[in-house]
Amino acid sequence: MADDEFNIEELISGPDGSGEDTAGSNTCNTNNTGATSTTKNASTTLHPFSVRLDQEYVETIKALAWWKRISQREFIEHCISYALEEMNEERLTEITNRYHEQSN
Repeated sequence: MADDEFNIEELISGPDGSGEDTAGSNTCNTNNTGATSTTKNASTTLHPFSVRLDQEYVETIKALAWWKRISQREFIEHCISYALEEMNEERLTEITNRYHEQSN
């Protein structure tokens, strides 16, 4: 995914310019090809989705996705999956049904 704000110098040198991993616990070596990563449900069709967020949320999403070495889309998918794990399936079905009723 192309990003006009992507700073390769920061990626190479680290956020503080020292060239060292400031968190220390992240030792993942990945091949950063710039290609969008795929998830386990790659057979499904992806749909465009747009949302407006405050700049602090955008920066947080970008930073955490970068830190985990995954795409921003994949990071958001992980966040939603995590939130859904906290909700029981019956409640999710109720919410989804009410949403469909209201949107028709």
